Amino acid sequence: MQLISPTEITLLILIYGLVLVSIVWFVTHIEGHTEGFLAANRNVGVLRGALSLAVSWVWAPAIFISSMQAFTKGVPGVFWFTAPNILCFFIFTPLAIRLRKLAPFGYTLPEFISRRFKGNRAVHIAFLLVFFGYQLGAIIINTLAGGKLLNTISGIDIRFAIVAMAVIALSYTLLSGLRASILTDVIQMIMLLGIAFVLVPWCIAAAGGWRAVMEGLGGLDGSHRSLLDPWIAFSVGIPMTLGLISGPIGDQVFFQRALAVRKENIAKTFVYGGLLFGIVPLTLSLLGFVGAAEVNRGVISVADPQVVGPIVIASLLPKASIFAFTLMAFAGLCSTMDSSLCAISSLGSIDIFSKYLNTKASDHSIVTAARVCMVSMTFLGTTIALLQPKLLWCFLAFGALASAGLFPTVFALYWKRLPAWGAFWSVILALCIGTPLSIYANMIDNQYLIVVASVLSVSIGLAVCVISGLINRDKDFDYIALAKDNKTLKPKTITK
Repeated sequence: MQLISPTEITLLILIYGLVLVSIVWFVTHIEGHTEGFLAANRNVGVLRGALSLAVSWVWAPAIFISSMQAFTKGVPGVFWFTAPNILCFFIFTPLAIRLRKLAPFGYTLPEFISRRFKGNRAVHIAFLLVFFGYQLGAIIINTLAGGKLLNTISGIDIRFAIVAMAVIALSYTLLSGLRASILTDVIQMIMLLGIAFVLVPWCIAAAGGWRAVMEGLGGLDGSHRSLLDPWIAFSVGIPMTLGLISGPIGDQVFFQRALAVRKENIAKTFVYGGLLFGIVPLTLSLLGFVGAAEVNRGVISVADPQVVGPIVIASLLPKASIFAFTLMAFAGLCSTMDSSLCAISSLGSIDIFSKYLNTKASDHSIVTAARVCMVSMTFLGTTIALLQPKLLWCFLAFGALASAGLFPTVFALYWKRLPAWGAFWSVILALCIGTPLSIYANMIDNQYLIVVASVLSVSIGLAVCVISGLINRDKDFDYIALAKDNKTLKPKTITK
């Protein structure tokens, strides 16, 4: 379905990339200091922080799967995708406040874990597996989604589109790290919401008004109109809820912003960020309802439900609307990509380079290592994306990966009795049992096994943490001492 030519889409990509690089260059220049590159000097305000958090969570699923859920599973599909997505911001908020209190000048959650467990290498590396794996997943999912979109609407080579997506996000993020990411996030979220608020109502009007939405509320087969649909709640609600709530807790993007936002504004930033994010999937899901109605009327055909949104727009609106949708999708996907690259840069430079390779690393060498990590992980993630796995499969599988770190992180932040070996085995067993089972279940598309894998990943972490904590009767960890100790670690170099 070639809606615009490969030449037109190539020019759009180039212009978009050049504009963002130019803005970052003129506003932030090249950041050379750790505090600026990894923590945005810890002075991010509520509005910038909320917009950045919201658009950073606009993964490919929020743009594509929200409308796909509406198209295939109707009202309950949208509910079980959107509600946990918003709820996870609220659940994460106390964890963000707690980490900032205990490590006010830290950079990553695994860095805190290392200090929390007195430098225990095994538990530190176990957490790094979860955190690096999650960011790798973000790169794979978002480059693949961008590639599929451009290939679908223009016929452009999907391999070129995937690589272009990765290169654009990498190019401006390399300049000033988190400062560049937050600056472009604000621009991208405003662009995303502005375009969505024009295109979606326009599509609804072109399809005959809200009657088209009402006709499609039950999805393609019309049978899914109740929020209490038991099968959707079981097959979609359980794995998505567990995966989405676990997601931020295994996502360095969230912790990095918790450490970059002004301390007194953390709660407001995360709450507003969640509410702003919710607007995106709720708005775009309307395209799925319209698509279901239009297919049943015989007006359009949808071969791939993953791209029902752009298909509906192309069938109902003028050609220029596809350019606008492409820009909107690119804004969301690039924002997640650059946020993941910043998260990777902090994990690689702080938790690997300065901890294991050069314990006396200079400020300049840490930033250099951060940039090297960005380039390396972009190459790896893009290479995997070129194999073109299914988007929904990736989304659920990496949700299971994040679940491995859910309870170990919560207990590490709040429970003195959790020993290092308990945290280690809770992560490792969940990774070795829950994650492979989830991948296999999604590959064979067995809904019962998908649910079992999701529950198992979380349950293993909970059980091991509780049992190990009860066995370990020592309370030798002092959170107050850790907080005081971290205050002495205040970086000396801060860029204005």
